[in-house]
Amino acid sequence: MNFYPHLFSPLTIRGKRIRNRIETAPMSVVGSTNGFTREALELYANMSKGGAGIVTLGEVGVDTETDTCHPTINHLDSTDILPTLTQVVDAIHLYGALASVELNHSGNRSNPKYVAEGYPIYGPSAMTNLYGAQVTEMDEEMMERVCEKFALAASIAEFAGMDIVNVHLGHGWLLAQFLSNLDNHRTDKYGGSIENRCRFPLMVLERIRQRCPRLIIEARISGDETQDGGITPEEAAEIAKLLDGKVDIIHVSAATYHTTDTTSRMLPTIFTPHACNVEIAAAVKKAVKQSYVSVVGGLNEPGMMENVIAGGKADLVVAGRAFLADPNFANKAREGRTDEIVHCIRCTACMSAGFIPHVPFASGVLRCSVNPCLGREFETTHHVEPPAKLKKVLVAGGGPSGMEAALAAARRGHSVILCEKADHLGAALDYANGISFKDDMLAFRKSMAVNVEKEKNIEIRLNTAVTPELISAEAPDVLIAACGALPVIPPIPGANNAKVHHISALYHEGLKAGKTVAMIGGGQAGCEEALALAAEGHSVTIIEMQPQLAKEAYFIHWKHMLSKIAEQPNIRVLCSACVNRIGDNGVFVTLADGREETVPADTVLVAAGMRANNTMIDEWAALVPEIRITGDCSRSARIMEAMRTGYCAGHTL
Repeated sequence: MNFYPHLFSPLTIRGKRIRNRIETAPMSVVGSTNGFTREALELYANMSKGGAGIVTLGEVGVDTETDTCHPTINHLDSTDILPTLTQVVDAIHLYGALASVELNHSGNRSNPKYVAEGYPIYGPSAMTNLYGAQVTEMDEEMMERVCEKFALAASIAEFAGMDIVNVHLGHGWLLAQFLSNLDNHRTDKYGGSIENRCRFPLMVLERIRQRCPRLIIEARISGDETQDGGITPEEAAEIAKLLDGKVDIIHVSAATYHTTDTTSRMLPTIFTPHACNVEIAAAVKKAVKQSYVSVVGGLNEPGMMENVIAGGKADLVVAGRAFLADPNFANKAREGRTDEIVHCIRCTACMSAGFIPHVPFASGVLRCSVNPCLGREFETTHHVEPPAKLKKVLVAGGGPSGMEAALAAARRGHSVILCEKADHLGAALDYANGISFKDDMLAFRKSMAVNVEKEKNIEIRLNTAVTPELISAEAPDVLIAACGALPVIPPIPGANNAKVHHISALYHEGLKAGKTVAMIGGGQAGCEEALALAAEGHSVTIIEMQPQLAKEAYFIHWKHMLSKIAEQPNIRVLCSACVNRIGDNGVFVTLADGREETVPADTVLVAAGMRANNTMIDEWAALVPEIRITGDCSRSARIMEAMRTGYCAGHTL
């Protein structure tokens, strides 16, 4: 049965057959520099094995000397990269996908720390860049050099076996800088009109075609830079007309690195609508006659993708984080196992970790909150010795960590009993219930529960708390403690007032907040709940002792969340504020300037964190041969840590 007939229809371009209409977004992964690591090879191979039609390697630079924005970028202007690049291409082809690579030049976003000595920072116009370096306006000699560098990179890619080059004309990189009035202030034939701004990018594309006539060329554009003075959807359609027939595929994205304010559109957060660029792509498709159109942006559900193709709004759909969360995304969709797809929660952990220069420590590796193996693919692809003995495993807690531990152990062949004291799995994620921007979290919970329910080696017991009596009765070989965390209410004078509740009471106890709410704690949880309450019409004051809100949040999510708070008239923020006491009239605080103020509140919510629920561990440990502690039961942390510790506990049995 063909569950998504349009999505899984083949497409032939320049004699190359693409088995379906699903393309992975360009993603640079797992510390790939000076060639591609073994982990990178495994990741891209898994995406091909998982059923994608096109697998796209993340950005590679085209000019080592003039084009480097961060130290972990590969370059394709030397044959030194060929050994590992060829291996990656072979691994992609092994499982039937076409191989693509994104070609890029940083332009005025190059970092002077990494540009070769004696070379300036180049861009379409003179300016000061985000690193404080002076940018030199490119002359035609430099343009010629860059054209040749792009063509050379394409020819090296083709020699390695690449089927497609994705030329980056978007997101504020060099070719996009020429296209956009945000960066292009020239008055010569390369500036001003759309035709003039397109002149140099078209020179690059034409040079690639001359050098590589059989190579598929995909051009990635920002269909809307979402900034005053930037490219508009109307301009994008005009740019597409000039690209039509000169490239095989026009890839429609949005936003620009010219400012970090647009990143939530480039890498959609939970506050960004799904399929956010589809209508722009539809307009581009109407504007062109020869080129195919692909579209990216919050597309993480097969039915949604099917509708895009069936509705004629694009010819291909592009997904990035959906494949990071579940590399088998495409195969599961094709086989009608959509409910088993591990759903991306759009937390932006994967992309934020390397968001140079805006994060303090760029990790250089890719990690995922819901896929504990991302960036560690070699763990699952190399030969793993079977267990010396199949064991009976008791898992205490059916939250994310407990479910992942149960799945990992069961997939190793062990017999697993999963106990959850609530009446449903994933009760720890109940905070997402009824919040519109948390729909991805609920979809993730559902997908995890489905996978647990379908695993034949797992027995699920709901409404069942693990007790010493149960442990003694079952006599497991291993007990995995995944009991989660308990709410914390600091010893604030007046905290025992009837109007004071931990934030968890909203979803675990059915608390109905009053019209006026004081939120003590401006971490991510407090901020998100404040947004949800404000949207319902509550007036919320966030009281945070630190000078900034939610600095523990992933960067891209943090930026967008702060902007949503700033836009919300029902939210007031007090940072660097100290709570003195809670009274019947509200919360008494000392403000940053030393003034004292009473924040009125019908309801006081405390979002000051959680503590590990591990008081029973010593008692349990005395009853079993082996005990393992995972997730919040070990240390209150994020879903990423919960999933990873759960996976490790089960996988290593």
